[in-house]
Amino acid sequence: MVIRGKQLSRSELFLLCLFLGLSLEAWAGKIRYTVPEETDKAFFVGNIAEDLGLQPQELTERRVRIISRGRTQLFALNPRSGSLVTAGRIDREELCAQSVQCLVSFNILVEDKMKLFPVEVEIIDINDNTPQFKLEEVEFKMNEITTPGTRISLPLGQDLDVGMNSLQNYQLSSNPHFSLDVQQGADGSQHPEMVLQSPLDREEEAVHHLLLTASDGGNPVRSGTLLIHVQVVDANDNPPAFTQAQYHMSIPENVPLGTRLLTVKATDPDEGVNGEVTYSFHNIDHKIAQIFQLDSYTGEISNKEALDFEEYKIYSMEIQAQDGAGLMARAKVLVKVLDINDNAPEVTMTSVTTSVPENFPPGAIIALISVHDQDSGGNGEITCSIPGNLPFKLETLDDNYYHLVTERTLDRELTSRYNITVTATDQGIPALSTETHISLQVTDINDNPPVFPQDSYSTFILENNPRGASLFSATAHDADSNENAQVTYSLVEDTIQGTPLTSYVSINSDTGVLYALRSFDYEQFQDIQLRVMACDRGDPPLSSNVSLSLFVLDQNDNAPEVLYPTLPTDGSTGVELAPRSTEPGYLVTKVVAVDRDSGQNAWLSYRLLKASEPGLFAVGLHTGEVRTARALLDRDALKQSLVVAVRDHGQPPLSATVTLTVAVADSIPDVLADLGSIRTPGDPDDSDLTLYLVVAVAAVSCVFLAFVIVLLALRLRRWHASRLLQASGGGLVGVPASHFVAVDGVRAFLQTYSHEVSLTADSRESHVIFPQPNYVDTLISQESCGKSEPLLITQDLLEDKKETFSQILEDSHPGMVVALFKTQDQDSGQNGEVTCNLSRDIPFKIHSSSNNYYKLVTDGPLDREQTPEYNVTITATDRGEPPLSSSITITLHITDVNDNAPVFHQASYMVHVAENNPPGASIAQVSASDPDLGPNGRVSYSIVASDLEPRALASYVSVSAQSGVVFAQRAFDHEQLRAFELTLQARDQGSPALSANVSLRVLVDDRNDNAPRVLYPALGPDGSALFDTVPRAAQPGYLVTKVVAVDADSGHNAWLSYHVLQASEPGLFSLGLRTGEVRTARALGDRDAARQRLLVAVRDGGQPPLSATATLLLVFADSLQEVLPDVSDRPAPSDPQAELQFYLVVALALISVLFLLAVILAVALRLRNSSSPAARACFGSALCSKSGPEIPPNYSEGTLPYAYNLCVPGDQTNPEFNFLTSVDHFPATQDILNKDSPSGLLTSILIPNAETDKKTFKQQAPPNTDWRFSQAQRPGTSGSQNGDETGTWPNNQFDTEMLQAMILASASEAADGSSTLGGGAGTMGLSARYGPQFTLQHVPDYRQNVYIPGSNATLTNAAGKRDGKAPAGGNGNKKKSGKKEKK
Repeated sequence: MVIRGKQLSRSELFLLCLFLGLSLEAWAGKIRYTVPEETDKAFFVGNIAEDLGLQPQELTERRVRIISRGRTQLFALNPRSGSLVTAGRIDREELCAQSVQCLVSFNILVEDKMKLFPVEVEIIDINDNTPQFKLEEVEFKMNEITTPGTRISLPLGQDLDVGMNSLQNYQLSSNPHFSLDVQQGADGSQHPEMVLQSPLDREEEAVHHLLLTASDGGNPVRSGTLLIHVQVVDANDNPPAFTQAQYHMSIPENVPLGTRLLTVKATDPDEGVNGEVTYSFHNIDHKIAQIFQLDSYTGEISNKEALDFEEYKIYSMEIQAQDGAGLMARAKVLVKVLDINDNAPEVTMTSVTTSVPENFPPGAIIALISVHDQDSGGNGEITCSIPGNLPFKLETLDDNYYHLVTERTLDRELTSRYNITVTATDQGIPALSTETHISLQVTDINDNPPVFPQDSYSTFILENNPRGASLFSATAHDADSNENAQVTYSLVEDTIQGTPLTSYVSINSDTGVLYALRSFDYEQFQDIQLRVMACDRGDPPLSSNVSLSLFVLDQNDNAPEVLYPTLPTDGSTGVELAPRSTEPGYLVTKVVAVDRDSGQNAWLSYRLLKASEPGLFAVGLHTGEVRTARALLDRDALKQSLVVAVRDHGQPPLSATVTLTVAVADSIPDVLADLGSIRTPGDPDDSDLTLYLVVAVAAVSCVFLAFVIVLLALRLRRWHASRLLQASGGGLVGVPASHFVAVDGVRAFLQTYSHEVSLTADSRESHVIFPQPNYVDTLISQESCGKSEPLLITQDLLEDKKETFSQILEDSHPGMVVALFKTQDQDSGQNGEVTCNLSRDIPFKIHSSSNNYYKLVTDGPLDREQTPEYNVTITATDRGEPPLSSSITITLHITDVNDNAPVFHQASYMVHVAENNPPGASIAQVSASDPDLGPNGRVSYSIVASDLEPRALASYVSVSAQSGVVFAQRAFDHEQLRAFELTLQARDQGSPALSANVSLRVLVDDRNDNAPRVLYPALGPDGSALFDTVPRAAQPGYLVTKVVAVDADSGHNAWLSYHVLQASEPGLFSLGLRTGEVRTARALGDRDAARQRLLVAVRDGGQPPLSATATLLLVFADSLQEVLPDVSDRPAPSDPQAELQFYLVVALALISVLFLLAVILAVALRLRNSSSPAARACFGSALCSKSGPEIPPNYSEGTLPYAYNLCVPGDQTNPEFNFLTSVDHFPATQDILNKDSPSGLLTSILIPNAETDKKTFKQQAPPNTDWRFSQAQRPGTSGSQNGDETGTWPNNQFDTEMLQAMILASASEAADGSSTLGGGAGTMGLSARYGPQFTLQHVPDYRQNVYIPGSNATLTNAAGKRDGKAPAGGNGNKKKSGKKEKK
């Protein structure tokens, strides 16, 4: 049998849904839409923006969103079109099962107005499910005696679709014995029954196979099949019968699993197999079949899964009983589930604000809260609440919604954050509740101005403070937070003596530290009044100010200034007259001086430092009066020089000196002659080339004149030639080689007394500058700590109450006696017996002593920091009836002991300091607190350790002992010091002192303070740029050269970039931005110049960037020979000193040549005119011999290649040198220059005895290790000094020849006895006429340290000792002061 209905096509169904969606109407204030199931994502449902009266763009602006409860979001909002679309695939069967109408309800929230709009969407079913049977096949047993017309209920087919898409008809396959009859139920459901049409015959056909088909009404039609097997059995005439046609029972939903719920019972009167009944579910929903379990033999029904009232309120099932022969009976079972309170309320924060400003008005909405309980009845009724001590309340809305609103104004400074607990409680028993927490941050508004701890401040600073020194630290606190509490400091505009205040001091806007911009001068002003303003960064900003008095303290920074006597305009000293007939005490003059400092720093005292005649004059200590101390004597000099020192009493003291010249004369004319002798010494550096030339001409003239005189003398004494030659040969045998000076093989005898001297290369002394000592006034505070003694108290019970005070140390041990008191009662007997009691909870107790005496002792440790004092009430009570009592109160003050060490506020500190910081700047501040009192709680700070060098620590940082502010003593350099760590100690002033340490790590940040340094190309020796060659055939991209530069900074500051600033031919070369490679940008053209110049800038990446430049000179040439002519065309710079040297060398050469020609001529004449063969043979052998020993120059171990003998005259009139020893070969009284034959002397000089030289050379002791000159001490001519005062040894042929001529000319002068070979000071034994060209200013001062080689004798400066002057340094001869000493 087939039941058919009218079916709609899919397109018709979609059009119907669309029509219904467009024609939706508001019902009960709700918005309704329809949509078919199984649509794609973003399927259009309806224009929600239009239905809400909004524009599409307003959905986002007004924060419109969907709120659904307890399910996945099925729909979404399209903010562009303003439409409601599907959020994904919708399965109607999953949502609504078999419900005829499937509605999805949710709310649309317009968040800016906190309004809800309910929306319902109906899901239209489509034919997407096939009818199905629970079983694929079923078997029935029918007795062969079954009468026709017997009906057998067949299993129902299930189709999850509804309406026309649900199951519509059944169809049974064709069979002569069976037919299909579909019964219509009261609810419209169809129940298929198989009807027996004709009797069965088991022997004819034992089993019948039928096919039941269930079809729906969709398009296309979907169907499902069920195989039916009918087995024909023998007759069984009694079917099973249930005891009840319908079973009912009620059970709570929290029944445990496996509980026996119900037992069904069916009986069969048949016997044997036909009477055995089995039970099974029939036509039961598959979900119900998964929940319940039926025992097929006993009929017991139990639950195998938990029951849920919220899912099924009534479970309906059909039980089938079948006997062994196949007869069946059915009964219906209804299980009603009772609701219990097993679901806690659900709280959903639909919309919540996490932060509100503290000026939020009362009644403002904080959150929109939704509550829901899945239970029913009283179990589902919910009430919401919040704690009552909060400034908030809940307002009830419809549909279990609540508003959380403010009840009063908020104050962030009192409470900055609220943790609001919203509790939702149902009405079940027991009641279930759910808590949700809302963390509400109260944001700050700028309602509090900065506040200074004090109304005014004052500070002191010493004058001459370093620029950038920290003067004071002002701190203001703002109760607000974030930028409203960020305090910036500034100075109120003001002027000091017409100058803006900001030119004197500045303030760090972040820290409030006040810095000095200049060094203050106490003499200009003594105090500065200024106002410091603290302003926060709120909107609008709030501010407050405080006055600061800055007092400048005087330092001894001004030396005394001498007002009289004043120096004349020509720089000479003034002259005072003292009559010859003055008596002791005569006032000669008065020194008047003033000091601009104040107080003790301005107290002046006068002292006489130096006087030509000690004891002749005296100076008043405080008056400065110069008086005669005794009468003038005839032996006293006419001119007296006094040096008076004026000293103040500062620490350290400063002084000034004045020189007084006192002339002993009765009138001014007597002094005029003497005053003319006072001259200012001339400066030797003022000599010019004309003077040198004149001296040179004079020297040459003298040399030739002396030589001519010698020749004339030789001609006159020719007849003595042979005898004088023999005498001179024996007289010079004993002369040691050290009496000769040898220059390039020419030796000359200089003087009777000749000693070789050597100077040490250094002075072995150094100037020690003693810095002024640091005067630190240390204040030592000593405090005596006394112990409290027991207090004796006598107390009568009849007297009034009294109060006594006492003190006790907090470290008193238990049992220490605090007070001793006595009780007395005038009654007798029991009425006179007294007991004493103390108040409770105090660390004291009473010990009874004899004769009614009691001791109050400590019973536990005391801690002043917890309890600074105790009020101990002692009550004395007698035992009378009624008892009488009296009390006394002892106030015990707990005195502090140093039992708490300072505690730093942080475990460690780390600060960043930018390099090149100003010295004296504050870089960090540490703070520690001590709960003790007085000195025990007074904390001082110091630096106890660091990873710097101990000696260098004080030059890097210092810490203020009072405030803990760490100051930088120098500007840090990131390239030298990246970071360092300090260990700071906070120490109290208790006894013993306690301390705590903390580490401070200072990180020096890099700044761009180093410009790039170009390594290549380097400049030439003359400062010009070097050339690079480029082949003429170079192609574009040819690597010409590379600019190499480095930067000492780090990070971005060291990133270098290369740029072309200037080019002779722009576009010809390119420069790599990061590589510095210079390449050709194009091929070289004919019009391009052969020489190109590039100016390259190297710039770093710092802020601001620093740069360096390099000049590149590029020459287009294929070979180096093409470049040389261009390079050589550059004229060398002229050197005036070189021209002077050239003239001097020419002069030396001419003098040497002339002198050598004269000597050769003289020798030739002597040889020609000599009449003695022996003498000629002697000369010949000496001149021609080449095998004889010579004195080789000693060049080893740094000995100079040119040796000079220093000669001094035989008399002792010149105090320049003092001879301690002399040569044994020649006594001091012998003068070889007075020998009869000057020709013999000359011959001895030119032809020394080889054997004598050999012996002398061997016997001479080697020079000591100081027998050498340093490069700066080597003597030379004035023309070889290269414009510098440091003398160098003659290093060219011209200097050598000039030196030879000078020495030989001196020898000639020695021969005729008319020259002062000792010379003046500074001529090194040469004639004074050579002084300007060769003086001792080119060699070290010989008076300092003189050694004689081969001897222990030392040349000392006797004159220097008499003058009381220390010998000059090794290179002190370079200074003008050395020349003044010799004069």
